[in-house]
Amino acid sequence: METTFLSDAVFVNAGTLNKYLFLFGIVFWLTLAFSGIWIWKKTQIGKLGFLFTFVSFLPFSFLCHQSYEEKDEFIYQLKIDKSKNQIVFGDSKEPDINFPIEEFVSYQIKSESESKKDGTRYTDTIYVHHNSGLLLPVATVSVKHYKNNSDNFSRYAALSREFKKFFRILPLPVETETGKPFKDLLVKPELPIDIKNRESIQTINLNLNSNVRKQRITPNDTTANLFPIVWKHKIINANWYFLFSLLAIGHLGAFLFAFNFQEGHKKNMGWGILILFFGYLSFGSQVYFWILPKSKTEYTIESLEYGYRFYSLKEDKKNLEGEWIPNSEKIAFLELPQKTLHIQTKLAYEKSKALIDSLENPTEGWEETIKLTKETYDASDWERWDLSDLPMEVAVRFFLVLR
Repeated sequence: METTFLSDAVFVNAGTLNKYLFLFGIVFWLTLAFSGIWIWKKTQIGKLGFLFTFVSFLPFSFLCHQSYEEKDEFIYQLKIDKSKNQIVFGDSKEPDINFPIEEFVSYQIKSESESKKDGTRYTDTIYVHHNSGLLLPVATVSVKHYKNNSDNFSRYAALSREFKKFFRILPLPVETETGKPFKDLLVKPELPIDIKNRESIQTINLNLNSNVRKQRITPNDTTANLFPIVWKHKIINANWYFLFSLLAIGHLGAFLFAFNFQEGHKKNMGWGILILFFGYLSFGSQVYFWILPKSKTEYTIESLEYGYRFYSLKEDKKNLEGEWIPNSEKIAFLELPQKTLHIQTKLAYEKSKALIDSLENPTEGWEETIKLTKETYDASDWERWDLSDLPMEVAVRFFLVLR
């Protein structure tokens, strides 16, 4: 995630890759594909080497070309514009989502740590928290504490410097993942008078008229007015890279078998056959059990009198994937930028928050943590709706309709 600070605005880009990286990939894989010409001319392998490199590496060059052509289709972009008093975001050619800055109540920090042999990597993701419950990622700060480093290590120094830039443009309270005040920052926001009273903010949010919010997002919005929402599952290029890698392994086995058969090396022919079967069978299994079923799958969200239903459609079979019924003691959370809708009971949500608090502040010992872990497991009742193939603008508008 790349965050850029200007005098009165913040720009956020996530998931972007430089176009020259794809151009390099095209040239790199083409070079490998045609490197068999040198093998053909310089070694006794002959035409067999050129055939192997060509059929093994040319598909990767095509994938890089495809990625180069499609790279601007889905990019998460966000702009905090102080001069226009709004936050605008989206990831496609759909009309962007925009909210007045006044509707954002806080920053929220989600912290992760990863222990390695030489030290521990700490990663903090910063979100801006909308009064609908929507969390928009705006920055990621990562630091590493090396075990052999004798210098003083400040866990939140880099995070505090990042927040100092945010506070200059958008001063808001900072909270943990569970909604409690984040007390470890070395810098605090100078809050305007109208947002200093945290309790009044919460009261205003609870009293927001959901019908008014719906009216604001529904004009000229096909998401809210024209159900069903229908989309096809998209096979991402990472799946194709993995698939062609399995195919290349099969080609390698075929190449080893053919070469050793030609040279009369019966001892090594078995290795060629083993690699050949492993590569081609893995390729066939991946195509049969994953690529073909997913490529023929459609998803739809239908609006009913009592709520919404999420279906998958495959080979004329309609399978219910999930259901949302308003006022059913369940809550919804949209994870961005992955666009995954999580639906769980309020009890499970509260137990999860209590467990996170216990892990962050183990003052009551491990017995309380173990107890909360069991209670969280017993209360778990959740659904996961994969909306990753929808434009972010469509997914967010649908989420706002649920609120």
